[in-house]
Amino acid sequence: MGESGPVGEDIQDALDWARQRLEEMGVFTAQDGLRWAAAHGLALSVWRNGPVEDAHASRLTSRRKALRDGTMFARNTWLTRQGFDVLGSDDQFRLYELEDLVLDRDMMWPGCEGTLTDFGWGFLGEIKKQVKQRIDMFRHFERILPPDDFLVFAGAPRIGTHDHYGMPKWAACVDAAIRWLRGEDEEFWHARGDLMTRIGPAPAPVTADLETTRRLLLESPWELGAGILEWFAWNPILRSPRPTP
Repeated sequence: MGESGPVGEDIQDALDWARQRLEEMGVFTAQDGLRWAAAHGLALSVWRNGPVEDAHASRLTSRRKALRDGTMFARNTWLTRQGFDVLGSDDQFRLYELEDLVLDRDMMWPGCEGTLTDFGWGFLGEIKKQVKQRIDMFRHFERILPPDDFLVFAGAPRIGTHDHYGMPKWAACVDAAIRWLRGEDEEFWHARGDLMTRIGPAPAPVTADLETTRRLLLESPWELGAGILEWFAWNPILRSPRPTP
């Protein structure tokens, strides 16, 4: 894939540290774990941590649609999946395919009712600059690092966020949420009942078919739609797995 060769001691030390942390998170024992971690890192660095966060936090305008938590949930998970697929390609320009997906201004965001233009108006130039700079940076390291080291490098930004979509503990998070929705987690209700009452009941489509809800949360959350994901965003039932009673 690249033109790997010796790297500096600073980079090697950083890679060794990142590899150790990823190992502690269970990344290397999960199926495709390192590739998923790298996909998360790409989504975080290229997309999530940048001007789009400013758009997310900014006041609405007559031109820009509300970039709510559910919309961000759908967009972040969809881009993580795209990053995972891109990293499975042997195309030497694969990262630029991801860049094109992120910056497509006309494509309707899956699970959302709008485009990058709709949700990012007023920040589009800054978003484009950020995405291109980060993709160029990742492309540079893709050329100089061995393939697995590059995935470690890309995955490093996800360290500490192991309970997110695609990461090793995500399945346990989803299973815990489904147990609560089935009324099987009394301990959680006693601990967080007041908060869950304030959040309000789960949307009807969530509880109508919990097996479908589980499958979509696990595999493709954006298919639930931004409106439903709004209820799940920052909801403690998805934050961390709990032991099965």
